[in-house]
Amino acid sequence: MSLDRAEFEAFFAALHDGHAPFRWQVRLLDEVLDTGRWPDQLVAPTGAGKTSVIDVHVFAVAVMASGHPVRVPRRLTLVVDRRALVDDQHEHAKKVARALQDARGEAGVMGRVAAALDGLRWPGTDGPPVWTPRLRGGAPPSRAWRDDPTACMVICATPDMWGSRLLLSGYGSRPEARPREAGLLAYDTVAVIDEAHLSRQLLTTARRVAELAAVAVEPLAVPILQVVETTATPTGDTGVAVGVEPGDLDSDEPLRQRLITPKPVTLLPLTEWPLPRTGAARAAGLRVLADEAVRLRQTYGPTVGCFVNTVDVAVAVTAELRTRGVVTEMVCGRMRPHDLSRLRHERPGLLAIEGNPEVDVLVATQSLEVGVDLDLSAAVTELAPGGALAQRAGRVNRLGKRAAEISVAVPSGDLPREDRLQAYQREDLVTAHAWLVERQRDPNGFAPWALRDHRPPVPAPARDLFQRLELLQAWHLARTNDDLAAEQDDLTLWLSDDIKEDLEIGLVVRHALPTDPGDAVELIRALPPRRHETLPIPIRQSPTIWDRLKPEPGAVLVRANESPRVVDQEERLRPGDLLVVDDATALFTAGVFTPTGGETLADVLDAIPAPGPGEVVLRIEGERHRRFLDAVAATAGSGEDDLPGPAIAGLLREYQAELTPQPMATAAAELLDRPAGQRAAAEVVFHWAPNPDDPTNNGQRSLIRMIVVDLRKVTADAELRQTWTTHRQRVTLTKHSNAVADRAADVAARLGLGERLVEDLRTAGKHHDAGKDDDRFQRSLGVDPNTTEPMAKSGVQDPQRIRRLSTSSGLPTGWRHEQLSVVRAWPELSTTEMIRRDLVARLIGTSHGRGRHSFPHVSGQLVGEPDETAIDLFDEGGWDALIERTHTHWGIWGCAYLEALLRAADGQVSAEGS
Repeated sequence: MSLDRAEFEAFFAALHDGHAPFRWQVRLLDEVLDTGRWPDQLVAPTGAGKTSVIDVHVFAVAVMASGHPVRVPRRLTLVVDRRALVDDQHEHAKKVARALQDARGEAGVMGRVAAALDGLRWPGTDGPPVWTPRLRGGAPPSRAWRDDPTACMVICATPDMWGSRLLLSGYGSRPEARPREAGLLAYDTVAVIDEAHLSRQLLTTARRVAELAAVAVEPLAVPILQVVETTATPTGDTGVAVGVEPGDLDSDEPLRQRLITPKPVTLLPLTEWPLPRTGAARAAGLRVLADEAVRLRQTYGPTVGCFVNTVDVAVAVTAELRTRGVVTEMVCGRMRPHDLSRLRHERPGLLAIEGNPEVDVLVATQSLEVGVDLDLSAAVTELAPGGALAQRAGRVNRLGKRAAEISVAVPSGDLPREDRLQAYQREDLVTAHAWLVERQRDPNGFAPWALRDHRPPVPAPARDLFQRLELLQAWHLARTNDDLAAEQDDLTLWLSDDIKEDLEIGLVVRHALPTDPGDAVELIRALPPRRHETLPIPIRQSPTIWDRLKPEPGAVLVRANESPRVVDQEERLRPGDLLVVDDATALFTAGVFTPTGGETLADVLDAIPAPGPGEVVLRIEGERHRRFLDAVAATAGSGEDDLPGPAIAGLLREYQAELTPQPMATAAAELLDRPAGQRAAAEVVFHWAPNPDDPTNNGQRSLIRMIVVDLRKVTADAELRQTWTTHRQRVTLTKHSNAVADRAADVAARLGLGERLVEDLRTAGKHHDAGKDDDRFQRSLGVDPNTTEPMAKSGVQDPQRIRRLSTSSGLPTGWRHEQLSVVRAWPELSTTEMIRRDLVARLIGTSHGRGRHSFPHVSGQLVGEPDETAIDLFDEGGWDALIERTHTHWGIWGCAYLEALLRAADGQVSAEGS
């Protein structure tokens, strides 16, 4: 189906309740389609609709897919240093994806856009027309996007999560996954860095990566990373700029209304500011903020915004307002996604442009400053830097349809010394205060268009200079599998404007975490943290956790590429780590983590209304379910964890009237009840403990918890997927290798890489698993190598059995089949040009993310007998030299991108059962 750029208006209207795009949004689309490049700068005041870059990107990719001759990036990454905005942008991206998915097969513009986007990928590939991964601190990252490099994609991310992946060091990612992520983010991607004046170091690093990628001897025929800085309050122009122009206000009346409607400023003096942590002055300050919020509510109606600078003040002012009977909700960055989703459900429209008139006041920290599409009636805010104040004001009267007012709480005298200012630098607050006095005199106040000529003062740099990534440092980062003397788990030097910036970990609470450390670890291994239950906290505040932990079992650490384990305060936490604690741990205030919190937080592991792959379907525990649990235990007998699915399904149906929630019990029974020989669609996790009624403690165990989980979670385990498919069947090595070869060539051709690289990837796919023909490896699959054709996939799906087979196979610990695959393929590769041989060998050797730069075994351990190729490559430095030659020829990120394509082809084929 054909698609023309003139249909953008209809596409936009379908997504925005019939509203037409603004002229600047159409100009942005034209710029992208005419040049194949996004502008260097996007200049759009608050309220001008910057989130529409998602719509522009999706439509531009669809037009390209319909035959438009100009190549545009397939992936859009939106990067912003506010978790709430990441979530807000992610919601809009999902809305676009859902609308297109629902329109599949229709003849209208939405159906044709969906068809065009589906045509980018292998026919029959499962997935939406647009992938919408989210990468933000303090939460398990999205991973499925790495297997679909030809698809249209909108990635929403915080700077540390995106930047660390771009630098081959992804926080929370396994080392084996880091090259694929870096390659996909450095090629065929445009990164839009919102509020770029707050992320200048990140901007510098991203553009430097693009420069380094461009100097390859043989550049790839796909767009190198394009970097767009976007801000409502620009400090200057850089390169090509697209944005709102004065003439737009004459033709776009809704835009004019949004940008020029006055937002007058009122200053609210406080005797002592910032508010002290305790005492009469704090109480008085909280009353002033609450009084002003109530006055604004009475004058302008609901919902009034109350913006404060710290979580503890947000919690306190919320409590003050609620004691007065004011309907108040609070949003800050340290909320779990589940809690934010619950707020959206209970207060529909509150965090959207339509609003919710039942809520009088919405209290927020910096989380809602940037980009969140609110339309508050008025706002009271604490003093903050000028750019932050302008953004907070941008959430007020967003559509410009009524009168509004912005009140700013400021110190009545001089600002205190630097160490009392907590969130911001003193110099920034002094200049912002002076600017506020000027804004108060102007009746237009914070009107977005007025701020073009009266820009907020630029924050003083928190560091003396910005770091330039050098090629030598990039080569160091590319050694993703080597144990380096300096582990790069803190990249603030290249990612953050403030080298003292807090990086984050995730905190998860689980009900009745077993007191035995071994049982606690096993439970978390079976039920790792889910994104919806993970709460982000700064690493520097982790001592608070240790101070209040229950002594047993303590905290269970979940870290990429490591087995879960119990840890204490001696553990050096890294960005992306997840800590699981018992739900009796008192760390919270009003549902938010605070250093002084003394409340607990509920476990929400199974709180998802419609569980999906990898999610908990049913959790049964507690005395109200004792009869059912005893029945399961009696049926299991000594087998304990080996009770078959149909038997459990029968018990679920027998005791259904006693189980809650009943619909989930029914769903669990249906997933478990499969005929003999068929794989169950769910697995059961049991938690046994010593029987409290057995005073002799003679070994009797009581079943205290049973959890049913969607079995498809194992597909996310990259290690297990190397020997396993989603279908319970063996796959021969020949069949799998040919399928990967064909898919890799198809992926490369769809991306327009050219015939030579298409064939290189085909050859790499053909040989990538050649080392699996080793007899020891075949035994690790449960295959008799003397009687059976070599297999690539065993059909074994139980993770424990897979590991047992590997242990008994005779393979050295850490042995890698892809290392042997290089040796097996080398004779055929040696007949080609050396640099092509090097590339294909590299792709084979790194096909599971290892071999960068070295492997753990020398030739004798690898093949068991002398082999000249293995000796040359892995004993005498030939492999290291090959890696360096390919880095020089295709570039560090170019090699990572090509590796990502082969690994995606392998992942797709494995998931399909080949």
